[in-house]
Amino acid sequence: MQILEGAGRFIDQHHIEITSPGGSVTTISADATLIATGARPRELESATPDGERILTWEQLYNLPTPPARLIVVGSGVTGAEFASAYRALGSEVVLVSSRDRVLPGEDPDAAAVIENVFARRGIQVLANSRAISAERSADGADGAAGVVVTLKDGTKIQGSHVLMAVGSIPNTDALNLKAAGVDVDPAGFITVDRVSRTTARNIYAAGDCTGVLMLASVAAMQGRIAMWHALGDAVQPLDRNVVSSTVFTDPEIATVGMTQSDIDSDEIRADVYTMPLATNARAKMQDTQEGFVKIFCRKGTRLIAGAVVVGPHASELIHVLALAIQQRLTADEVAATFTVYPSLSGSIGEAARRLHIIED
Repeated sequence: MQILEGAGRFIDQHHIEITSPGGSVTTISADATLIATGARPRELESATPDGERILTWEQLYNLPTPPARLIVVGSGVTGAEFASAYRALGSEVVLVSSRDRVLPGEDPDAAAVIENVFARRGIQVLANSRAISAERSADGADGAAGVVVTLKDGTKIQGSHVLMAVGSIPNTDALNLKAAGVDVDPAGFITVDRVSRTTARNIYAAGDCTGVLMLASVAAMQGRIAMWHALGDAVQPLDRNVVSSTVFTDPEIATVGMTQSDIDSDEIRADVYTMPLATNARAKMQDTQEGFVKIFCRKGTRLIAGAVVVGPHASELIHVLALAIQQRLTADEVAATFTVYPSLSGSIGEAARRLHIIED
């Protein structure tokens, strides 16, 4: 195996030019290529990150101590996760959301749990508020520097640091993809099919640069599928409906398959049951007061179609439901599977049993 350090760009579909840190240029040929260049934080001209007070989610990790008062701009997954984490570390946190709720892309019941937890823990959420700029402020009377975030309505919020969690940009602009015949969408994400192949037959792409469910687990699976396909092995194309994901707030939110919005929009006909964790004996022992297991099963076939788990270790519990969807198990089959008592997973079996009652 040969490892070349440097910046690569395509010359054509089969040749790549690599410029080393020292400036030397090497051209290599390739029968198959996998692009895995990732993505970087989106930056606003009116809130240019400086790595000290105005920060991206990459720069935030470099702070030697937790911020005294952290303003988080953006209420998506990244913003919510950092808000939850830094409040737990002792920071005062203000979350600026341009939408009417936190985590607008997640299950509404799950998002409501997180909002309630945030409120109880003292995280201030400013809903329907759009930040238009972030600037460093002059030293205060105590000599401490800070930041000022200005909202669209003119309101100014002061803090010690601000995290700009306003999306990601794919690292594709310097690859000269057009020369290789690789198409990108209007946002710059590489277009791939379900076996990770681009519009150039011998070039594949995986991970955040594709914009396909920007998760580490999906990136890894895309890469494996791509290489298996390139080597002529049998592959199972990526099926988004069996991909589980987790929002690592406290409590966690884990989801898989169809969503509440799919049902509300009549995209699928399904029955839904939500089992609060407050009814679970193990949860009571652990003093867990928030969270639930929600299962969707299709009408008629009773196949498990989707699920949401909110609570401790939701990222572990969702695997059972992901298997149920992938293996096409019915609610009754899940209900008939033994679970440990007491255990949080017992709520999965109980929710499935309640779905049998609904069908009757």
